[in-house]
Amino acid sequence: MKIYVLSLVNLTATLLALCWRILSPLVRGIGRFNNLVLLRSRCRGTIPVSTQFDGPVRTSGSPRVSIGEHCRLGREVFFETGEGGEIRIGNHVRINTGAMLVAYSRVCVEDECLIGEYVSIRDADHATVPGKPIRQQGHVSSPVLVKKGAWIARGCVILKGVTIGERAVIGAHSVVTKDIPDHALAVGAPARVTRYQTS
Repeated sequence: MKIYVLSLVNLTATLLALCWRILSPLVRGIGRFNNLVLLRSRCRGTIPVSTQFDGPVRTSGSPRVSIGEHCRLGREVFFETGEGGEIRIGNHVRINTGAMLVAYSRVCVEDECLIGEYVSIRDADHATVPGKPIRQQGHVSSPVLVKKGAWIARGCVILKGVTIGERAVIGAHSVVTKDIPDHALAVGAPARVTRYQTS
């Protein structure tokens, strides 16, 4: 009896695994379509059908987000805009799990960029007028630009008014407070250029 039950369990598991192999592309396709529809319903802007999703994308309110062709968004990527801000993402951009883009003015990520896991890109700080609680103050914003082909590694923080140069690389967990030139490798908190790419 015990051997019969084990054989039945084994056969059932094999059949279910085979069914899942056959059906999983369809299920994944439905999941990606669902993520596309949900993001389009929440955002004011353009989300093309070529956008790929590793999982759900989060938003605050109805952000102004425009995404180029053939981009890929990781699980739990987060978009927020406020006070007329906008987020613009170019073509062939990869934004990995948990990255957060917040714009009160403008955040622009050009074509072919890579944004690592848990990167924070924000173009605003709270105002700090003396004599008033910070939570009651507005924001001070300045646009952020990430130029074509740049790579921002895991856990970086990009602050307001910063331009990341073309094909620049920002090392993991760096805090970028000033512009980084084209082709530079920058690391640290605050990030400093350590060398330039030669090719």
